[in-house]
Amino acid sequence: MTDIEAATLACAALTAWHAISEEGRVRAGDTVVVQGTGGVSLFALQFAKLLGAQVIVTSSSDEKLERAKVLGADFGINYRTNPDWDKAVLAYTHGRGADHIVDLGGGSTLNRSITALKVGGQISIVGLLSGSEVEGFAIVPAILRKAKLQAINVGSREMFERMNRAIELHSLRPVIDRTFPFEQSLDALRYLAKGSTFGKIAIVF
Repeated sequence: MTDIEAATLACAALTAWHAISEEGRVRAGDTVVVQGTGGVSLFALQFAKLLGAQVIVTSSSDEKLERAKVLGADFGINYRTNPDWDKAVLAYTHGRGADHIVDLGGGSTLNRSITALKVGGQISIVGLLSGSEVEGFAIVPAILRKAKLQAINVGSREMFERMNRAIELHSLRPVIDRTFPFEQSLDALRYLAKGSTFGKIAIVF
């Protein structure tokens, strides 16, 4: 693994591993929903597939959804053209709902994550990309689905070591979108702010 690839492991990869393997305890045959195609999301996709799950990816880009399928995604939902993505998840799972949802949107996605969840399923709250407060929180659907909401904040050294053993065993490679020299750090941040990344970006010193 290159230095750039290794640099993605301690934060993005470990957060995804914590959500999928440690707290989520995803098992073969589970259905996992991953929101977006950033660093944490693609690691979550890769780890879920490693554990034998089927994975649904949401994105605003059909091109990114196709690239996610190359990484192993089983189904893609464009939430821009299909804003009721929770209904699409229910349709894909024949009304059962997802076993596990990695929620990176926060404010505007949590209610739909609850609606898309199976009874007794778990939502890993990882990101706040659309805000840190949820207006009109859907309490009744959460109760009916016995939803488990688990906050995820990176992980421990022990988790990191377990993750690295799994990565080595399965020859998993991080997805690097672009690298920038240190002199172009501002360009890197502007590129990140556009939200058009697929995987991680790196600044090389």
